[in-house]
Amino acid sequence: MKKVLIIKPSSMGDVVHAFPAVHALLASEPSWTVDWVIHPAFAELLDYLPGIRRKILFRRKELGRFSSFFPAFRSLLRELREERYDAVVDLQGLFRSALVGVLAKGGTLYGPAEPREKLAGFCYRKKLHFPEKHGHAVEKNCAMIREFSGLKEIPPDYVFPLLEKYAEKTKRLLADAGLTDRRYIVIAPGARWETKQWPPEFFAACARLLAEKLPDRSFLLLGSPAERELGEMAVAAGPDVRLLNWCGRTSPGELTELIRGADLLLCNDSGPMHLGAAVGTPVAALFGPTDPVLTGPYSRNSRVIRPELNCLGCLRKHCDTVECHHAVSPQAVAGQVFELMRRKEEKA
Repeated sequence: MKKVLIIKPSSMGDVVHAFPAVHALLASEPSWTVDWVIHPAFAELLDYLPGIRRKILFRRKELGRFSSFFPAFRSLLRELREERYDAVVDLQGLFRSALVGVLAKGGTLYGPAEPREKLAGFCYRKKLHFPEKHGHAVEKNCAMIREFSGLKEIPPDYVFPLLEKYAEKTKRLLADAGLTDRRYIVIAPGARWETKQWPPEFFAACARLLAEKLPDRSFLLLGSPAERELGEMAVAAGPDVRLLNWCGRTSPGELTELIRGADLLLCNDSGPMHLGAAVGTPVAALFGPTDPVLTGPYSRNSRVIRPELNCLGCLRKHCDTVECHHAVSPQAVAGQVFELMRRKEEKA
């Protein structure tokens, strides 16, 4: 039996991007034991990958504070050294994730040949390559696990299985809101960067246009607790639309199942976007500072909406003008959404 430790703590999208590769690893060697180092906020997602034995929690917030660093570090170290691994694979490529790999007990430490932080490269004993430098993150993870495992081929797709324990919880949420028999569209207004995040008023305007042609639909605003205020702003900007602010009310599993049950997901470049792609829901995603070729929704049932500007793909987290947010109209977005939904109806 081989024992492997995967290091991919965050973010939500990064974790989802690793699923096809790790699934292929598990499927190729049923006798292998695979543990995963993950941020507590995303640990629930690993329930969607049967075969992961242990979730080792990387409590980044506690590790970042002096008052809680030592107990958090001792707990992490104890978990990492509970098992002697044959191999440790860091798919994150950051210095802190490489250090976690160094702390793990036994095994060769593998990591990307081109890590996101150069210091991480000094920690790896063996480096994993991906031939397409500008390929999607899903494909890069598959290439690295293929080199690590010796597998000839790894399909770059993985559909999240439906998990009844989270589906039942979402049914109760919908029932409590009077939405048991009502179709809905999910809007995820948040993003990690302010430049990725179109204004909440923009999403309210999009919902208004969609509601004019789809009066039987409700609109669920979903996101993290930190995005609760964004949801409130969107609701305030669209008082004439049935917008329900559920930001911060759902766990990752409940978020996944709510998106699965939606007619469509409208979002920024964000974690929910990748969940939508993973469960097969049509996704309409707004992109400005990032490149959808690298981190877009990995799904044929998606539409990337980008303005025509020379500054696209700037990778800036802050911008004084955020011109890209003003170069796409709600009407254009609504048109793309209707097209996606039409395609879905044709396939049904």
